[in-house]
Amino acid sequence: MCRLLIASALLFLSPAFAQAQDSQRYAALILGSVHFGVDLNDFNPGLLIGHRWQRGEGGFEYHLEGGVFYNSYEEVAPILMGGVSYQLAELGSFNLRGGVSAGTGYYGALAPTLERDYGIPNVEGFIPLVAASLALRDTRRPVEYRLTALPGDAGTGVLNLSVAFDF
Repeated sequence: MCRLLIASALLFLSPAFAQAQDSQRYAALILGSVHFGVDLNDFNPGLLIGHRWQRGEGGFEYHLEGGVFYNSYEEVAPILMGGVSYQLAELGSFNLRGGVSAGTGYYGALAPTLERDYGIPNVEGFIPLVAASLALRDTRRPVEYRLTALPGDAGTGVLNLSVAFDF
């Protein structure tokens, strides 16, 4: 399963996507998380490599990113996410974007419990993830600040802070 995720990420991050009208590769540093409603590890650093692109008019931007992070259950975990964002406003030299993403992350120690107690499916420890994000993209520098929310079960959830740099 891990090989399939890596192969998929490499395919989507390949030069074939350079055909898009506005295409950019980036690296994202996950700085940490805050968990609500549960007592979990909030030290969740990570590194993702991503590709974002636009097709046509309308302000929608698509992205795919993959990498590793230190999950809340103290496991080094691969992650693969893809989604879409839309420019909501211009704030001085920043663009405010809102978006959604879906993908998978590895929770080997926790996945069987999540499936048993909540019916969350997993394939060899990989569980589905859904996230909403707000991002401030600096138009003067190749940097973006992101706040991402992952909903949980009945009063639980995660807020994640990351910063991305174009390359």
